Amino acid sequence: MSILDPVTLEVFKHLILAIPEEMGANLRRTAFSPNIKERLDESCALFDANGRLIAQAEHIPVHLGAMPSAVEAVAADFPRLSPGDQVIVNDPYRGGSHLPDITLIAPFFWQGRLKGYAVNRAHHADVGGKTPGSMPGSSSTLYEEGIVIPPTVFVRNHGMQKAVLKVFEKETRNPTERIGDLNAQVGANRLGVSRCIDFIHRYGEEAFDSFVEAILDYSRSRVIAHLSTLPDGASEASDYLDGEQEPIPIKVKVLLEGKCFEVDFTGTASQSEGNANAPISVTRSAVYYVLRCLLPADIPPNHGCYETVHIVAPEGTLINPQPPAAVSSGNVETSQRIVDVLLLALKDLLPNQIPAQGQGTMNNLALGWKGKTYYETIAGGMGANPRCDGASAVQVHMTNTATTPTEVIESTYPIRVLKTEMRQGSGGAGLHSGGMGVTRELLLLEDAVISLQSERRRFPPRGIAGGGNARCGQNLLKRVDGTEVELPGRSTFKALKGETIIINTPGGGGWGPPDTCISPLLTPCSSTDNPATSREHS
Repeated sequence: MSILDPVTLEVFKHLILAIPEEMGANLRRTAFSPNIKERLDESCALFDANGRLIAQAEHIPVHLGAMPSAVEAVAADFPRLSPGDQVIVNDPYRGGSHLPDITLIAPFFWQGRLKGYAVNRAHHADVGGKTPGSMPGSSSTLYEEGIVIPPTVFVRNHGMQKAVLKVFEKETRNPTERIGDLNAQVGANRLGVSRCIDFIHRYGEEAFDSFVEAILDYSRSRVIAHLSTLPDGASEASDYLDGEQEPIPIKVKVLLEGKCFEVDFTGTASQSEGNANAPISVTRSAVYYVLRCLLPADIPPNHGCYETVHIVAPEGTLINPQPPAAVSSGNVETSQRIVDVLLLALKDLLPNQIPAQGQGTMNNLALGWKGKTYYETIAGGMGANPRCDGASAVQVHMTNTATTPTEVIESTYPIRVLKTEMRQGSGGAGLHSGGMGVTRELLLLEDAVISLQSERRRFPPRGIAGGGNARCGQNLLKRVDGTEVELPGRSTFKALKGETIIINTPGGGGWGPPDTCISPLLTPCSSTDNPATSREHS
């Protein structure tokens, strides 16, 4: 147990929590790509010498819950790192999430003793593979999705290793931007290392060690205390990914018992021949996120929060695949459905506390030209809850990115943004209405290769407590002659100059019977508009 008094612990907590926030600000400020600089697709955290998470910035949920696996893999492969070293990894089967998410891990030391790690993860707009953007609509093996980097020393004694840089120069479509973003990641970790060493220099090694144990003890005890107030019980639920041929089931049983939070995915589909597989690190991340949703917001997120979590994820299934299964969509889409199915199960255990389903997809869109790639995720509707309507045009659950400003897109890429607007009527009706999705239209000024990874094109976000379902999403290609072609949820294709990509994102489900009170902000869905039975059109 810690010897720190509560006041000192609170002061130290804010000092340490500020470090990953500052790392993130530095990374965004110095990055080359709009994907990191403008969309903010990055995350930062600190770990102790034992690989336990001690502080994280509230950046991207799907990144942060998976980072401990990356630190564990690096510590196992490199137990004797030196000051000034940094290790790079993106292998989803060694602690990564999907290949575009590249993680850099930098150890920090005090008087020769390892004290911890500064870590950041950032989504790169291209890491090679068979399609620009490294997010193919169809891939069956990991190696089709880009370069696979196991834990590898990237920076040795503050100097970048030329052999690693050559891989990016050779295998990626825009190596200047990639190396610029990697430089930004290296710099962010150096800042984090410097701030941690400054803390130890100012307050002492014993104070740092005491803080680590105290903050983990504090979070652990708060989580146990809160879980103990929840009703004991078990509940099951199922939900589905769209699937190219047949729906892909994800099944879960949730057990709340005293201080225990157990999640069992037995019965979930076997790993997919496509890219919907979610590595176990991503599955853990989604479970941790749902637990965080149940907890008071003032509990610091760290290793102590998750010690009471037990996850059963059978090997060889969609949520714990075996290599070399493709995973690019598992990180961004399956993670969302894991959250959806967990909340469905919890609604029976915690009535009047769980929101309706949000859009349940990130609506991933990657565009590629010679030497340039652009990637974005598109906002949608949030599910309504017992207290209020769902928010419209927001990212939901496992992502937390911004929309790239139109001025940046149009000045950097051969794209004209024709429309980004609320998709009227897309939210589910209810006592509290679901948030609206978005209609986004992009006009191509040059021929491009386009990849889509999206969900909720077949199964709608569900309402809860009698609330209506939201409308499904829809992807369209508008030809030069004005005709429209509906696109699958996952696809890669060549589009021509003058054609327009139209993405209609799902809304959020409604909460409560719609005949009780209908929000004037949304147009209620009629029974014939129920996307459970038909594909929706704008």
